[in-house]
Amino acid sequence: MADGEVAAARPAPRSLGLERALEQLALLGVLTHAAFLPISVAGMQIGLALALAALLGLRLAGRPVWAHSGLDLPCLLFCGAAVASLALGTLGGSPPVGWHEATLWRSLLSPLVVVSAMEVGGARTGRPSTEPRRLALLALTVWACAALVPSVVAWLQFLTGFDPLHALGLRRETVHAVVPVYPEHYAAVGFFRWYQRLAHNLLPPLCVAAAVALHGRVGRRQRALFLVASLGAAAAVVLTLSRAAWVTLLLAGFVVLVLGRSTRRWALPLTLATALAMALHPGVRVRIAWLVENKGYDINRDREAIWKVCRAVVSDHPLTGVGFGNLPVRSIPYYERLAPEGKLRAWCHDSFLTAWAEGGPLLCAALLAYWLLLLLLFWRSFRRSGEALPRAAALGGLAGVIAMFATSFVHDTLYASEAAYGLGFAVAIAVVLARSQGPAGATGDP
Repeated sequence: MADGEVAAARPAPRSLGLERALEQLALLGVLTHAAFLPISVAGMQIGLALALAALLGLRLAGRPVWAHSGLDLPCLLFCGAAVASLALGTLGGSPPVGWHEATLWRSLLSPLVVVSAMEVGGARTGRPSTEPRRLALLALTVWACAALVPSVVAWLQFLTGFDPLHALGLRRETVHAVVPVYPEHYAAVGFFRWYQRLAHNLLPPLCVAAAVALHGRVGRRQRALFLVASLGAAAAVVLTLSRAAWVTLLLAGFVVLVLGRSTRRWALPLTLATALAMALHPGVRVRIAWLVENKGYDINRDREAIWKVCRAVVSDHPLTGVGFGNLPVRSIPYYERLAPEGKLRAWCHDSFLTAWAEGGPLLCAALLAYWLLLLLLFWRSFRRSGEALPRAAALGGLAGVIAMFATSFVHDTLYASEAAYGLGFAVAIAVVLARSQGPAGATGDP
């Protein structure tokens, strides 16, 4: 080959500099996303937008940027079914009610952006194959530091109802999650709009952080930070006074302990001790006692109205549904006819019933496949990995998915950005950390 041809084949220094800058921008986007994850939806989205813009810029420069992983199929399958449900709903006489509602599925694509942004930095020839893992640990470290903020705020909110966003002038009206059965105390909401959103946002990442701290071989300071952050986040979840969150928190903790080699024998007593510690909290005791005395009827009466309406919607649209994201609007006439006294009007508080109401059997099957594929992904990765860190990360991802899957039977977690981004970040970090190292530094998918 002639000298001129060799020179032409080499990337220009300016092009290399641009690519390196875009790699750094992608990483900055992920770290921004991690920093705002427990604090601000807008901040989460800005971080993802930066990472996505950097990836698009690298692709235009000729770099492959999509880091294929086991997350591709479940995420794309559900999002594809959500889009198809809009077409089916339109054919059934229920066109989309708005752009925002029709694209709520987009938050489920966030883990694909996070994985690709972390992998692209280690793809250049000569870079260590462990670079994506280092970046994933860095992102998890940033999340751990940020999670300490709502963990502290949660205690202030429980005692006083303090709303930091209102105090800073970022929210017009104070948000007080009043607990009717526990006067003069409030459920913790952190920086979000309601208490369930805080619980569902914190739970999946804290599972990954706790599993890595307990079972992964990381530095002493990093291990301590992950433990403190996961314990603080767990306490904030308890202070949300969300009954489902209490159960799923204990379930996730048991999974992390019972499947960990060093904690297996202590799994049951530690889980029981945690449950006892939760029961010592007066707010937990009061709410459980109220449920026992009233058999949950007064508190769950709104759920009965919601499920009655959702069953009526399914009966009228059994095959097509009303279209993804359309249910809150399309169900208004049903509420006026069947449950005019109902105050809580949204989705069905059951992800599978919501999926059937909005997309018929197609969307319901896609939702089931989404959860099963995620569970299978992390279970297989956990069983196959022989290294401490990948195995711990896969275990954390598995625990987080199990917890959110259980939650999906009583809440519509995938329609809340806080919950969807929290789950997406957790599974993305777990996937990158769980990638196996092959010969010559090659990485394999979990």
